[in-house]
Amino acid sequence: MSLSLVQEPPAPSFPPSATAPFITTESDLTATPLRTRKAQLQDARSIYNLIESFTCDGTLLRRSYLEICANIHTFTIVETGSRQFIGCAALHVYGPHLAEIRSIVVHPETKGRGAGGLLVHALLDQAEASGIKCVCLFTRIPAFFDHFHFRIADRHALRDKVLKDCMNCARRNACDETAMVIGELPAPRDMPWSSFFQPRHHADLVQLQL
Repeated sequence: MSLSLVQEPPAPSFPPSATAPFITTESDLTATPLRTRKAQLQDARSIYNLIESFTCDGTLLRRSYLEICANIHTFTIVETGSRQFIGCAALHVYGPHLAEIRSIVVHPETKGRGAGGLLVHALLDQAEASGIKCVCLFTRIPAFFDHFHFRIADRHALRDKVLKDCMNCARRNACDETAMVIGELPAPRDMPWSSFFQPRHHADLVQLQL
């Protein structure tokens, strides 16, 4: 997973939730207070379009429209007081031991307004309410998440995340993202971690018989 270009400091407070979706004018994005709420199915198209705009350069992993619809319950959106959609993030739950913040992105024109901070706080509150012990994320901007008391972690401790995404990632042996966590790391499990990444010895390679 990859996290977005949200770089503003955390917002100090959270306005009450409201309903609804789409961006209209630039003034709507910058002139009214922001608030978060759980995504609804009618938000799926806006979520898809915004995520898709950040996939070409690898900032975010591509997510299909159908996948977003199927997982809409995992998304939280941030919107203006006039109910204009400006950003989203998802909390993927692996179990009570671990959840992951993923697909976090805000409209570029809202930079500096605390939208990213609102999303992070909202997802952390959801994780805490569900009794989840650890929240992780993979990011290229660890300094932003320092504000929320995330700390750098060894990705090998995040077995569920590695099995879900890293195993099939083309950059798994040259990853430029930093694994970060908040809370109690999952208990170690017996797993030959070296096999998930580059083999340590030539003997680990298996020759194909044609």
